[in-house]
Amino acid sequence: MKNIIVYGGASEEHALLEALRSMPVAITLSVASHYGASLFPAPNNGLVIKQGPLEARQIADFMRGGDFCCAIDATHPYAVKASANIRAAAAQTGLPCLRLLREPSNLEGCLAVDSIIHAVAELNRLKGSVLLTTGSKDLHAFSGVSDYQKRLYARVLPTAESLAACAELGLPLSHIIAMQGPFSTRLNAALLCEFDIKTLVTKDGGVAGGFPQKLAAAQEMGAKVIVIRRPNETGLSFAELMQRVEELVRECHIIK
Repeated sequence: MKNIIVYGGASEEHALLEALRSMPVAITLSVASHYGASLFPAPNNGLVIKQGPLEARQIADFMRGGDFCCAIDATHPYAVKASANIRAAAAQTGLPCLRLLREPSNLEGCLAVDSIIHAVAELNRLKGSVLLTTGSKDLHAFSGVSDYQKRLYARVLPTAESLAACAELGLPLSHIIAMQGPFSTRLNAALLCEFDIKTLVTKDGGVAGGFPQKLAAAQEMGAKVIVIRRPNETGLSFAELMQRVEELVRECHIIK
């Protein structure tokens, strides 16, 4: 049986994996972290979970070692380095690589900026407490916010790495919200109210990333929203990707 390798690591890949399971292929899900692996059930029904770093050389070696008919890059829209490494490895091995794009959000009513640096500049023009929901990897960049240790609240995953990033930034424990999503509008609103948040900073993670619930909560509570725009990229919608996968599976003579 031929294989398909999916690169991801967030709970939104569940729908993709379920769709792929209708095809006569074995599926390998490659995730970078233990947290990513924990979001999925124990391997079953032809699903194998591989945990490890997403460096181009290691990816290429794994691609060569498996009988794959294609690779699917379903990583986060902002995982630029991971996507680049997956593309490079696929090019080296000649394996077709399909990029799954999340539907972009309607940013009406938000202040959209091109980078965290621009977000910091905007925050320095504003007053009041700030809720950061951009992830722990970029926390250090917000040290440029004036009086940041008093103003910033970080919502991060409840992992040792995330908590360490908060500690390195010097955030007091009372300003660290360690929780695993997805988050409802009601819970987002409650957090904005509890910490008297005036500005919410986020990325456009789309529906899968809970962006609509963040925006609705901010509008309800009268908080400003700063959105860091997605990097420019090309790829396929869910329907387009599934059609292309079916074609590649046929070419591999799996579907008679």
